[in-house]
Amino acid sequence: MGLSASQARLLTITARKSDCEYESMRLSHQKIALSRDMNIVSEEYQNSLDQTKLMWDFYGNDSQANDLNYNLLMSPSALNNFTPTPLTDTAGRVVLSPELAAAARAANIPQEGMDGLPSSNVRNTFIEALGKNGVITTTMAENIQRTTYNQLAGVGSADLVNVTIEQLTLPDLVSRYFSDVEIDVTDLLLDVGGSNLALIIQDKDGNQLGQINGDDENGGDASCDFVIDGENIHIDARHLTLDQFFNSDYRISIVGTCWDNEDLEGKNGLYDWSVVDKVATSTLWDAIFETVTNTLSTGDEYTDAALGYAQNKIIEMLESLSYVDQDGNQVIDYSNAAYKNSHKKEKSDKITSWLKNEVHDYIGYVFEENRKGKYNSGYGVNVSYMSQAYLTYFAMYMEGISNSSYNVDKLYEQSHLIDNFFEFDVITGADTSGDNMQIAGFYDALFNQICIQGWVENDQVNDQEYVQQMIKDGAMYLSSIADDGFYYQDNYSTNTYIKEVTDESKIAQAEAKYNREKEKINYKENILDMKMKNLDTEISALTTEYDTVKSVITKNIEKSFKRYDA
Repeated sequence: MGLSASQARLLTITARKSDCEYESMRLSHQKIALSRDMNIVSEEYQNSLDQTKLMWDFYGNDSQANDLNYNLLMSPSALNNFTPTPLTDTAGRVVLSPELAAAARAANIPQEGMDGLPSSNVRNTFIEALGKNGVITTTMAENIQRTTYNQLAGVGSADLVNVTIEQLTLPDLVSRYFSDVEIDVTDLLLDVGGSNLALIIQDKDGNQLGQINGDDENGGDASCDFVIDGENIHIDARHLTLDQFFNSDYRISIVGTCWDNEDLEGKNGLYDWSVVDKVATSTLWDAIFETVTNTLSTGDEYTDAALGYAQNKIIEMLESLSYVDQDGNQVIDYSNAAYKNSHKKEKSDKITSWLKNEVHDYIGYVFEENRKGKYNSGYGVNVSYMSQAYLTYFAMYMEGISNSSYNVDKLYEQSHLIDNFFEFDVITGADTSGDNMQIAGFYDALFNQICIQGWVENDQVNDQEYVQQMIKDGAMYLSSIADDGFYYQDNYSTNTYIKEVTDESKIAQAEAKYNREKEKINYKENILDMKMKNLDTEISALTTEYDTVKSVITKNIEKSFKRYDA
């Protein structure tokens, strides 16, 4: 290699080696930065392990503990005993949502408060605005306005409303509230509309105790008598009482068949559907739903949601799904039946015999489909099972569906229906219909606090996380009514209904974030390690080549000097 070429190569190697060493140093700094990032991520994760949330537990048994939120404090329900717990700022003013603030403006309540309490006209204007703003229904607003304004509510009187929440087991609930509720099912038993239905009474083992056959509109005996443990029992289809559906000694079912009725040709010839439709749309279910709702509704959203959930589940179990096929014919889908059997044309007596066995085994409707003709199909449903399933679905929702000890399966023996251990919350000592005095007392107390303490609007209060953080930081306080009937500000830690617990969901989120960030950093570190390893290899090769070229240059110089010395 010539001297000049060697020198050029040496310069190239030197430049490249410098670039590699600089790049290696730059990557090393990036690794140091990643280490700092990892420390930050780890510190954030460690801090997140201390995250807590506030729970409101009025009953103190964890069964109905809820995440603390603005609506729970400022809306009447059994969960707060129909007593407001106003959220207040550091100056003691009541913190209002935009909807409540609009009502305060409509009533001309100054934000700094009043020297005293206004007239009932101002209170009624406030209530009317609550109805218009959707805080309460307009019907509820009208009912409250018809009540006498309680100027002492929360201002010297702790008795805002005469409400007591009593917990009742199933037997007490049934005997106290269901025994006087009469239900007439004779409309189901009339021999009209292509159906021939009967009321069947069976014992716990499925043995028939009595039967009330379908009859025409002109009457006929609609009752039967039977004996259980030596006691004479009388059942009248015109005067069934709701408590009879929960009797542990016998079961009440509706069982029947349909026949070929020319009057039904306009209904696409679906004679079997007429039986299903007749029972599923009976006023029987409306009577049960109305009674239970009026008894168990406590005014809070969670209980109302549980009642709605239970009602919808029962309706789903009773109905057949219909659709129109490509030829325009109406088709009935019985796929949601608890039990369905297809058979050739059979006599009604045989089908009825099958149904009596099936309604004892299944929860939901059972269906015997005739594949060879337009009649002698059958339908049956155990009303006792369905009534118990209704309360079971309610209990499941109240306990938390995934955590509940109860379940409703198509098979009765695989279900765990409502028993005597579940306790129902029932409002006693107050009129839960009409003017709803307990609701009126709640809003009178809240109205009085707004007038006396003043108010401030905050459009973030419906954000649960925001409210909880403000309370924990001391930026907001809770005002609670004391034994002397007045409201006082207190810290959340001293409120007997509030407890601070570890926020497992936030910790789980933080852990997931930590693992994600850790993975990203580890991935980046692995890339940097690989690049640095490659650079080290290249630097080592360049160093070797540098030494070799330098050695060549040195030897060339030595030869040149020797040549001239000679």
